[in-house]
Amino acid sequence: MLLEGDPAQGGGRIDLRTGEVWSDAAIEYAEKSGDHDWDEDDDQRWLWVDSTGSRSGYLDMREFIADINDLEVANRLSIAISGPGAFRRFKNTLSRWPDLMTRWYSFSDDRQRWRARAWLADEGYAPSQQAPADSSP
Repeated sequence: MLLEGDPAQGGGRIDLRTGEVWSDAAIEYAEKSGDHDWDEDDDQRWLWVDSTGSRSGYLDMREFIADINDLEVANRLSIAISGPGAFRRFKNTLSRWPDLMTRWYSFSDDRQRWRARAWLADEGYAPSQQAPADSSP
């Protein structure tokens, strides 16, 4: 989610010790409340994430629509993604078809996960299935 947020307001960082993902908003809140114990300049601990915007998510919606066999449903969804507010209208329209909604969330999650893994690889990291050594079971 950090990668595909609003570039002006999004972004954050990944704690390389714990695997926790911190949005800029969560970081700001923790700093204001004094509820943190980190050194922001520790490059061995933090991987900074800049948001790239929503274009990839928009293209996912277009690709998903192209794969729908029911032309009426595909046309309604195509209209929904036109102009500002496309993501909200897409989900509102898609909610009429619960099976498609479930399919969409699976499709979207897979695509976001793939992009996140590709981004991590570009940064020199490989995601792991095992829990970090200092995390609780």
